Amino acid sequence: MSEGARRGLRLALLLLIAACLQGAFADAMQIGGAKPDLLLATALTGALFCDANGAAALGFFAGLLLACLAAPPHGGFGSLIVSRTLVAFGVGWLEERIFRDSALFALALVAAGTALAEGLFFLFAPQSALLHWARALGSTTLYNAILAIPLYLLIRRLLGPHSDTHTRYSAR
Repeated sequence: MSEGARRGLRLALLLLIAACLQGAFADAMQIGGAKPDLLLATALTGALFCDANGAAALGFFAGLLLACLAAPPHGGFGSLIVSRTLVAFGVGWLEERIFRDSALFALALVAAGTALAEGLFFLFAPQSALLHWARALGSTTLYNAILAIPLYLLIRRLLGPHSDTHTRYSAR
C-alpha cells in the first residue's frame, strides 16, 4: 500500500471517529450554548495534510456524515455536503500553494473555514432565526478554533509532516 493510501485511510478513520464523537458527545460538550462541529474541525485540519482533491473528498465525507447525523428538518442535506466540500477544497488548495506547517496557521484556517462553511450553508439553506444562527456561528467558530491545535497535533503525529515539505523548499 502506498504512503498516500495509508494517509487517506488514517484520515478516513479519524473522520469516522469524529462522527462517532459528534453523535455521542457533542451535546454533552456544550459550553454556554456553544457546541463543537468535530467533523468540520477534523476535515479542515486534515485538509492541511492533503492536496486539493483529497481535501475536497475529506470535506465531502464530513458533510455527508454530518448531514446523516443532523438530518436538517427543512432540507439542507445537500447544502451541508456542498459547503463542507467547498471549504475543505479551499484549504487543500491553499495548502498546495502556501504551505505552512504550523498549529497557529491551523487555528486560523479552522476558524475561518468554520465561519465560511456555516456562511455558505446559510446561503444555500437560509435559516429563519438570523440572530440565533449568528450566535451559534460565533460560538461554533470559537469552539472549533480551540479544538484546532490539539487536532492538528494529533493528525500531524499520526500522519507525519506533509510529504512534499522537503522537496518544495529544498530548491529555494
